Amino acid sequence: MSNKMANEHTLDSKPRGRKITVVSAKGGAGTTSLLANIAWGLSQQQGTYVACADLDFITGDLDLQFSVQANNALVEMLQFPDCLEPVIYQRSGLKVNDDLYVFTGYQSGFEQHFWPDVVSMQKVSRFCLQQATHLLWDVPAFCLRDKVGFDTLNSSDIRVVIVEPTLASIRSTNQLLAKLDQSSSTRTLVVLNHTKPEALSLITANDVASTLSRKFDVEIPYSPADMRGCNALGVLAINQKSRNAKALKKLVGLVSGEPEVSKSRLFSWLKGA
Repeated sequence: MSNKMANEHTLDSKPRGRKITVVSAKGGAGTTSLLANIAWGLSQQQGTYVACADLDFITGDLDLQFSVQANNALVEMLQFPDCLEPVIYQRSGLKVNDDLYVFTGYQSGFEQHFWPDVVSMQKVSRFCLQQATHLLWDVPAFCLRDKVGFDTLNSSDIRVVIVEPTLASIRSTNQLLAKLDQSSSTRTLVVLNHTKPEALSLITANDVASTLSRKFDVEIPYSPADMRGCNALGVLAINQKSRNAKALKKLVGLVSGEPEVSKSRLFSWLKGA
């Protein structure tokens, strides 16, 4: 993002973007990988500026998804939210490209010495949304134990809930959706992420949908090669030619609000061209 654009938006300005939270009720569902792909996909859209932040300060790996060097600047931003200025956005964020910045607060060791409060989270979110058109929060499952996690979810414009076809994930997701349904003003997208071969799973997609009593907005097929490349090499799955990439692009379209062109309409247009 240019300095001119950043300087046009101060803390006194109204947020110009949308806050999106990506969460799974049970860890290990691939939340961070999916968030990274969504963020990248949004950043490729014209006129879109994206910020994404990881709330897992101990074991988070959002930086590895983009092959950037992590820092702990997010913790400092949350500690001193009243001191935020546009220049801090650029200095604290890890620049992936001109339209995508990543914010991390990774701390050394396994001891967490800081956790934000609700007000600080709101202020940092507001600040980032004065610089970006989309802010994505990676909300780990343990954040759902306190007010910070749920306030971040309930104050979002869009919530992306990730579920995998396991009994533990289905049960926790059911509980989470029931609680989130109490906040009807926020749009919730439910994504089924196949983390194991579908042929070897005892639980089918229909089983999951039936138990949750809702259809999936997107179903991410099992594609270990694509997701492994994302985690190990920083090569995002959305940039590959695969069923996985197609599903991810559909998810990006739903998050951004792009209308989906049906096959029949597309065929009619091609036929008349």
